[in-house]
Amino acid sequence: MAKTLNQFESDNSEQNMELRAQLIEKDRILENYKKNHGQLEVLFGTLLSSVSAMDAQPILYSPLKESSSYEIEAVFQDTDWHIGEVQEPDEIEGINAFDFKIATSRINDLIRRENRIIEQFRPSYTIKNGIVICTGDMISGDLRNESTRTNEFDVPIQVVKSAGLFAGSVMGLAQNMDNLRVEYITADNHSRLTHKPESKNQGTNSFNYLVAIIAEKLLSKQNNIDFRLHIEPQKVINVLGRQYLTMHGHQIKGWAGIPFYGMERKTSKESQGRLSMIMDDPSRIEDLGFHKIVGGHLHTPITTDYYWFGGSLSGTNAYDRDNGRYSPASQPMWFVDPKYGEFGRIDFKL
Repeated sequence: MAKTLNQFESDNSEQNMELRAQLIEKDRILENYKKNHGQLEVLFGTLLSSVSAMDAQPILYSPLKESSSYEIEAVFQDTDWHIGEVQEPDEIEGINAFDFKIATSRINDLIRRENRIIEQFRPSYTIKNGIVICTGDMISGDLRNESTRTNEFDVPIQVVKSAGLFAGSVMGLAQNMDNLRVEYITADNHSRLTHKPESKNQGTNSFNYLVAIIAEKLLSKQNNIDFRLHIEPQKVINVLGRQYLTMHGHQIKGWAGIPFYGMERKTSKESQGRLSMIMDDPSRIEDLGFHKIVGGHLHTPITTDYYWFGGSLSGTNAYDRDNGRYSPASQPMWFVDPKYGEFGRIDFKL
């Protein structure tokens, strides 16, 4: 049936032509995404197949010296290592310096001090098991032009070095434990593969996912390590009955300082939403309910009744200095009592 003049004009109006152009552009974007996503999966698979697991190490922990049967667990948070970042001391009045050699030295010092604290507590408590919570930004990445120009090495090398350093640190703790559980959150900020933060697929469309799967492969021969990888932006992690809503922290809005309003708002909205879902289905309380938010991202230790944030391995950098912030390199650990909850938190200055 032939079109009338009005139908023809309507079909070819500027509005319709613009809509058709947008549909064509959306199809092109979708095809590119499918192609790039497939290439990313092939790349990750190829890299992982070339990684050999580390040799299993002897467990040095012996429970014979412990004088108490009351069992607690140790929690170690690794966050914001920024491997690949370089901070020259003369750029920030000698306040701090950072590169991969310094990062390695700080991690070695951290593991030694964490194990020493464990030994100091063991005469009073039974400490057989521990949990490592990793909350991301383990590499510097190259999202910013400034990082691309000043990073110590390219992103693929950052990934490999970060995975190796993380695996080594976990092994150093595992040798002093009966069992060590690793809870690794992959969604973060520095290592994302999109310039604009996205909500969907952020746990896999990220170089931090690659850091995690390489570290998991490196540790695969160590039988007393339980490696759990989480691609969700946030995950409730249980430690002796304490529920930690764990995330990187980039979901919290703020600028140039500690965003207390953003953290309070995030805590309130999560509490309200999760309580509503639990009231509809009480069986989900262990999946959704939480006592405290645990995160990183803010590069400085923060502890309140409802949220705990860890510092960074890199410490004060030029951006911090420009905004009047000073925060020494630090990483936290604490203990969990099945009855009384958290105690003994230490933010190790490195």
